[in-house]
Amino acid sequence: MPTERLYYSDSYLKEFTATVLSVRQAEGKTEVVLDRTAFYPEGGGQPADQGFIAGVPVVGVVDRDGGVVHLVKGAPELGEVTGQIQWDRRFDHMQQHSGQHILSQAFEQLLGARTVSFHMGAELSNIELSISSLSADQLERVEELANRVLFEDRPIRVHMLEEADLSVFKLRKGTDRTGEIRVVEVLGFDSIPCGGTHTRSTAEIGLIKVVRSERRSGNIRVEFLCGWRALRDYRMKNQAVIGLATTLSVRDRELPEAVERLIRDGEEARHQIGQMRNRLLDYRAEELSQRAEPVGRASVVVALLDDASPEELKHLATRLTEGSGRVALLAVEGEKAQLVFAKSEELPFDAGVLLRQACAPFGGRGGGKPNLAQGGIPEQGKAQQALEGAMEALRSLLAI
Repeated sequence: MPTERLYYSDSYLKEFTATVLSVRQAEGKTEVVLDRTAFYPEGGGQPADQGFIAGVPVVGVVDRDGGVVHLVKGAPELGEVTGQIQWDRRFDHMQQHSGQHILSQAFEQLLGARTVSFHMGAELSNIELSISSLSADQLERVEELANRVLFEDRPIRVHMLEEADLSVFKLRKGTDRTGEIRVVEVLGFDSIPCGGTHTRSTAEIGLIKVVRSERRSGNIRVEFLCGWRALRDYRMKNQAVIGLATTLSVRDRELPEAVERLIRDGEEARHQIGQMRNRLLDYRAEELSQRAEPVGRASVVVALLDDASPEELKHLATRLTEGSGRVALLAVEGEKAQLVFAKSEELPFDAGVLLRQACAPFGGRGGGKPNLAQGGIPEQGKAQQALEGAMEALRSLLAI
């Protein structure tokens, strides 16, 4: 049977009495149906209420076949019970949903942007708008209009109307419902059919703050915060700004310029460090070249290095094989052995093939171009053996 929805007429009702009509188990959950309820079921972008029925926790509420089904942890007995709404959660939802109505109307009035969807999350809410772009100036104008409506403390009224009477309102969006229809009106600003819970006035929403916007499948998604959520967000961001400003010894308003300067300095420092690292690698390549040994018509450097990244190995190998008749077989041990083989252009063998052959006996693999290849061996302590195997193969490849 249909459930009397007490929240339709009074969103501020925190406690109520009702009669338990049924209790049943379904898919591992206990479902309770009451003859009347103040619990809002999930729907219309708004999450369900939580609270207690006869002291039993209500963890979910769904709308089913005209009735409201309460999902509970436990099983209240049949008969009369008292229900309590978790008020902080309810009022938060009222602020977000009421704020969404105003924000959606502000977008429609100023930009002709229709709201195509609404979702209220645990931390952020969002609306998706039927526009393809949104500038910072447009967003600021919309946000200012929405908050002006809040500061004007306009009443938010609920009307239960027959379908034929809807024409007295200029509805932002129509409905396919029939029979009695619930219309939520922000006096002189917005009217829309809606079954959600709302504040009594716009002032109770407190503040509407858009925090982010992005393109989504040809539309624009706008994320926003209202009321207590906006205050908590401002508090967190203000603490972050003050902390950063204190660390950088600047005023709050100077922080963006200080961060940009810090980023530029960091990029310049990284550039200089990169240049110095390359110079050191060039010196190291020169030192390694002194250890080259002749193999046939080539000069070969084979070395197991103590520490070097794969990129550094490639840099060394490239430097060592500049010119003709040169080969570099380099490796470094770590969690796994890393190897880089390189050769001069004219030498008649493929560095990638040589590297794969050297790694294969130890379960390693690799590849690359004929003149430069890299790979790895998963087992530690095998790099030296791989280098020795490659050197032996190289003597055959380069024999005169």
